[in-house]
Amino acid sequence: MNTETLDNLVHDVAERFGLSTDKARQLMGVLIALIFDSKRGGFAGFASLFYQKGLGSLVQSWIGTGSNESISPGQVESVFGAPLLSAIAGKLGVDRLLTASAISGLLPELVNELTVGGKAPAGIPETLKSWVVGVSHWLGDLGNFGWGALTTGAAAVSGAVAGGARAMGNAADATAHAVEKSGRGLGKLLMWLLLAAALVGAFLLFKGCKKEAATPPAETADMPVQITAPAAQANPRFGFENVGGKATISGQVASDAEKSKLMDAITATFGTGNVDGDITVDANTTPAGWLDKLIALLPDLKASGAKLGFDGDRVYIDTSALPEAERFVLSQKLRSAFSGFEITGLWDKALAAFAALKPGASADDLVKALNLSSIYFDTDSATITRDSLETLTKAAEAIKLAPAGTRIEVGGHTDNTGDASANMHLSLDRANAVTAKLVELGVDGAMLSGKGYGQDKPIAENATEEGRARNRRMEFAVIE
Repeated sequence: MNTETLDNLVHDVAERFGLSTDKARQLMGVLIALIFDSKRGGFAGFASLFYQKGLGSLVQSWIGTGSNESISPGQVESVFGAPLLSAIAGKLGVDRLLTASAISGLLPELVNELTVGGKAPAGIPETLKSWVVGVSHWLGDLGNFGWGALTTGAAAVSGAVAGGARAMGNAADATAHAVEKSGRGLGKLLMWLLLAAALVGAFLLFKGCKKEAATPPAETADMPVQITAPAAQANPRFGFENVGGKATISGQVASDAEKSKLMDAITATFGTGNVDGDITVDANTTPAGWLDKLIALLPDLKASGAKLGFDGDRVYIDTSALPEAERFVLSQKLRSAFSGFEITGLWDKALAAFAALKPGASADDLVKALNLSSIYFDTDSATITRDSLETLTKAAEAIKLAPAGTRIEVGGHTDNTGDASANMHLSLDRANAVTAKLVELGVDGAMLSGKGYGQDKPIAENATEEGRARNRRMEFAVIE
């Protein structure tokens, strides 16, 4: 393991993201502890997290010999989880988005260095243990966020270092005592012999302590990386189209119970003679997490021309055959019901306005369309929900058509629930998250500026949930 390369990486990331070198080094230590967390299966367990999030090809690019694919701050949060990122950010004294961004800069090269030739160490390499010891004083707190063994490696490493130091100190005391009893001449020779023996003994004790800390034997330190994705299972699927009041269906679910439940609900909604098609059963299919929500929504699909499809946790909707007012209503109901899903085909006033914009439209017209959009976040978080992705994708396409020199402020606002200072930070984090996503979608970062307003500029009463929902918003403005 080339520590000079990691030192250079730390300095580079510190400069890129405005961190002190000490904070960037602490962050590197945390990443090393996370990668080798024994309770999560060490390196292989860490890499499997990326497969679980659909990012297997990304982590494999770091392990392989080709170029390293980049990871976005949003993908970092998806893998590590918002609570852990917030805790790390709190320890570093920076905001969570900056922490996720810095991790995105460190992680590809760190994994690449750990897996030279496609091989990874079975445990923390000797040359990296000092990095973990450097953050051992606050790793224990981070262990409360689902990474149960964060302190194990640090405690073992620091314990071995301390034990070795104590052993050398005791040996030195014994040597000094022997010297006091010796005379000159031969006594001097004995002093050096005793000191040498004490040092050798202390060194062997120190090595033994490290073995107790579960350091792998030298001959097994380099092992081929064998990371397999979780056993492949088919996504639950469902296709629906209302043709003249009749339901045409298709799909695949995991069990007869799921099929019966869905078919009974469709038949009850549309009538026995008004259902065409069938649903197959395959035990190698994951459970349909959308089943109950879909059944509750079936009465809203009785309008002729409505189309809907599911593939795993992705939802596809086509309301183009419906009158515009009905498109808005059905899209909103689908968005509310499936807020945790990735939804394609929604139709709201913002999307209609984006579609109506022509190349070269004024910055004011662009901002009017942007301010019709609804962007949602996880509760008390700057994590953008998946159902907002299509809105942001269309927004990015519209912004890229704006006249040269256009600059737009992305303003974050909250309701008055909770602490005002925390709301200010949250609003800024959300504004920066939207800005980062738009840049990821191809917008020139120089066109955008994020700003947080907290709870200071409400547009509705905070006394009702409807009013608070209106106040939790993103607001766009032209920067003159």
